[in-house]
Amino acid sequence: MGKTSMRLAITKSLSPGARLGKNIYNERGHILLCEGLTLTQKMINRPVSLNIPFVYIQDSRTDDIIPMPPVSGKLRREAINMIETTFLDMKNKMNLDGSFTIEQANVKFTQIVRNIMDELKRNKELMTLLADVYTYDDYIFTHSFNVTLYTLAIGMELNINNKNLEILGLGAILHDVGKMLVPLEILRKPGKLTEKEFEQIQ
Repeated sequence: MGKTSMRLAITKSLSPGARLGKNIYNERGHILLCEGLTLTQKMINRPVSLNIPFVYIQDSRTDDIIPMPPVSGKLRREAINMIETTFLDMKNKMNLDGSFTIEQANVKFTQIVRNIMDELKRNKELMTLLADVYTYDDYIFTHSFNVTLYTLAIGMELNINNKNLEILGLGAILHDVGKMLVPLEILRKPGKLTEKEFEQIQ
C-alpha cells in the first residue's frame, strides 16, 4: 500500500471536504480524529476548539513527497506518557526532595533517550521528522518529546558519540520541566503577560 501525500495546514483555514492526512491524538495518545476522514465543518470545529494550530491534510500536489515517521507511534506514545507521569511526579516532589526526584527521573529519561536513539539509527534515512498532532493540553509533554527527537537526530547527523548523545537527549527532555510550576492560565494566556506573570515564569 502506497504512502499518502500530505501537507501542513492551519486549522482555522480548513474547508469542509479536506481529507485528514494524519491522526489527531488527545493527551493520552488516543485518536480524536482518524487519518483519511473527510472533514465536515463540525469536525473542523473540534481541533479549533482544542487550540490545535495545524493539522496534516491529504494533497495530491505533494505526491512526490513521501512522509515516513522516524520513530514508531508506540514509542512516541510510551515516551510522552512517561514524560508526563515523571514531570508530574517531579512537580509533586520538588519541594520535598528534589535531588532524589531528579535522580529517579534521569533513569527513566535515559531509557527514553536510548529507545529513541535505537529507532533513529534503524531509520536514519527517514529523517523527515513529521510531528504528530496532539491537543494543546499536552503541549509541554509532547513538545519535550519532539525537541528530544529533533535534538538527537541533529546530534546523530553531527556524529556525536552515544554517551554525549544521551547527555544531550536528557537536556532536551528536561528543557521545559520548569513550566510544571507555572500556572496553566499563564502558560495558555494568548495575550501579553503582565510584569507579575512574567516574574512567575522566570
